[in-house]
Amino acid sequence: MQSSLRVILRNLSSKDKEKRRIAAEELGRLGDPRAITPLIEASGRGGGERAKRAAIRALANVGMPAIRPLINTMLSSGESIFRRASAAEALGLIGSRRAVKPLLRAMNDSSIDVRLHALVSLSRLREKSAVPYIVRALSDESGGVRVNAASTLGIFRSRRAVVPLVKALKDEKWYVRQYAARSLGLIGDRQAAGGLRSAMRDPRPAVAKAAREALEKLAGTEARSVSSLGPRRTGTPARLRR
Repeated sequence: MQSSLRVILRNLSSKDKEKRRIAAEELGRLGDPRAITPLIEASGRGGGERAKRAAIRALANVGMPAIRPLINTMLSSGESIFRRASAAEALGLIGSRRAVKPLLRAMNDSSIDVRLHALVSLSRLREKSAVPYIVRALSDESGGVRVNAASTLGIFRSRRAVVPLVKALKDEKWYVRQYAARSLGLIGDRQAAGGLRSAMRDPRPAVAKAAREALEKLAGTEARSVSSLGPRRTGTPARLRR
């Protein structure tokens, strides 16, 4: 096993990207903590997207022993953007709450890629304490970060996100507006109705459609809420007829 591991690790550092991919997949099956550092290095290496993806999945398969090295990598300004972003992604795949606070810190990273992967990982973890940070990401300079923030807030279904999402219905990027409308439909809060009615007039058909569908969901939520109260009695209460 020791000899086999050395061979696999040697292949992981090969110039041949296919060899690196196969080595990473083998290490993922082994789940050996001794491979953590080489896998982190491989996850941030250019020239082979499939090999990089395999390294990230392998780190997730190693699991808990990889959490601390991944956190250190993600938060280190001395590491490359690619390694930091890959570390953020791997932490989300592992799915431990130990990663929540470090991922929240990574939401302030100078790199768009790192912020984006941290956001996606937080959405995987479904950590409600992340909502204020994700709300702030609706104002990120990157449209990619903003659209993921808008989508993630719908997953959390937090009413704290309603007002910021209504504001996002006027974002300069149509796809941010579209996902803001979708998330408002998922949250189901009536205070979004006015903003959604305005968004139905959006020049982008996809945005107008998302707003219309969100309003339909709001109407359905309200109808279910009323019906859950039971049938309404008619007539004068008996105590008042006496």
